[in-house]
Amino acid sequence: MNSQVRDVTKYCLLLLLLISLPGKAQQVPYSLKIDLPDTSLTIRNTLFFIEESATVYFSYNPDIFAQDLPVEWAAGIYSLQEILERISSLLDILFTQIGNQIVFYLEGEKPSLLSDKPTEATEPLRRKVRGRIIGEQENEVLAYATIWLPATWEGTIANADGYFEFNLPPDPTADTIAISHMGYETRHIPISEFGDSVNTIYLQSSLIPIQEVMIRRSNPTYLIRLALSRIPENNSKEPVIETAFYRETIQKNEAFVSVSEAVVDVYKPGYESLSNEQVKLIRGRKNIDFTKEDTLMVKLKAGLETSFLLDIIRNRPEFLQEEYFHKYEYRMSDIVVIQDNLAYAIDFKQKATTDPPHYTGRIYIDLNNFAFRSMEFEVDPKTISSIANSMVLRKPRKIKVKPISASYLVNYKSEGNLYHISLIRAENRFRIRLKKKLFGNEYRTLSEMAVTALQTEDADRFRAREINNPKDIFTDMLGGYDPDFWGPYNYIIPDEPLEEALIRIGQLINNKPVQ
Repeated sequence: MNSQVRDVTKYCLLLLLLISLPGKAQQVPYSLKIDLPDTSLTIRNTLFFIEESATVYFSYNPDIFAQDLPVEWAAGIYSLQEILERISSLLDILFTQIGNQIVFYLEGEKPSLLSDKPTEATEPLRRKVRGRIIGEQENEVLAYATIWLPATWEGTIANADGYFEFNLPPDPTADTIAISHMGYETRHIPISEFGDSVNTIYLQSSLIPIQEVMIRRSNPTYLIRLALSRIPENNSKEPVIETAFYRETIQKNEAFVSVSEAVVDVYKPGYESLSNEQVKLIRGRKNIDFTKEDTLMVKLKAGLETSFLLDIIRNRPEFLQEEYFHKYEYRMSDIVVIQDNLAYAIDFKQKATTDPPHYTGRIYIDLNNFAFRSMEFEVDPKTISSIANSMVLRKPRKIKVKPISASYLVNYKSEGNLYHISLIRAENRFRIRLKKKLFGNEYRTLSEMAVTALQTEDADRFRAREINNPKDIFTDMLGGYDPDFWGPYNYIIPDEPLEEALIRIGQLINNKPVQ
């Protein structure tokens, strides 16, 4: 095991929650002084010079931005404000701050972070397929099923109610959609069979008559060791670019008070690399309900970074490190079907005699190639109080926070002979109250990342001006609410209560009456 292995269970808890009274986000230091030489620089090189001199990044649409326009600079010390105002005046455009970036935009347009990707206006038309996934035998909803094109990685994830929307790529060679869920047979359905309305799709349960015999003959720790040794064969040493949908939601009791979501590109190094992931924001929006009677603000701190730390191939949790096996009890639980392949299900539980907090969960390992396919784990609610101080990053003194639960889910999907992250979810619950009050409110925070496309060739690191810091508070990176937003990008459609919250909060933001 190499030196970059980190205990993800500790990181997940250290990066979770920030509670404060409303305040302004960190502002770009417009008074920052830049020492420019006596020279002529294009606008592009001027911005590059600033990025090299300070932690300030820029975003703009090249179609409205004359990057190669030369600007004469006399030697001297300029404030960032002076430089930006001169560029703005020369190009007749405006600028503002979004997250850690300065965004240039035309008057009358809505500022947003842009990338080199084409927008829906320049992309070929895409067909949208809608559906709901149901288990045929029990007629149960199959939450978080995987929907994808077998010929490519492109796809999406169903929501908690089994609903999905899939923007098909304009590729005539893709004629079949695959749909899978753990414990069910994968269905391959020709695209031509999908109607334009919501299609109900039934999956058949997979029966494994010999599972009891196979479970009894297997040793769980031996299987985990074998899976660890097969990582070089089953996971990529080379970097990839993931296109992912990421969402954070916050509920107060049963009501959603904050929804932040975005499509991002992620540069992910190979599993052996010591380099960190990079994030490039493609498109994002947020809804925050400021009309609640209390003024508490609950934010996820470094939610994106926490999602990266949950990649158990790059960051081994303690219960997947051999030197700590003695602290856990492992038990063969079941054999299940994942994308038509059999997988061992191994339950683990931290021993009560070890120091808290204690973790319990389940690990899924492919029966044929011993690849890690999925992992779900949680902090034992009986010991979660031992890490209360670690789970809350900052809070006013008059507020008391009691953690209730913390649970995590990680899924992997195959691309050829290699496996890559498919879905990451982190859910936490807290009881928060003012110290002078007898009763408080329960808050639920949820972050989820679904990888919808994968680029394995020419996966280069992003340019400095394109990246966002995954350590930043995610909501501070985003603009406001826009109901017609996602265009050709795939995302997890909201569950019904969340969809209602998006509409309600959007109406409040726009001062419209709630219907």
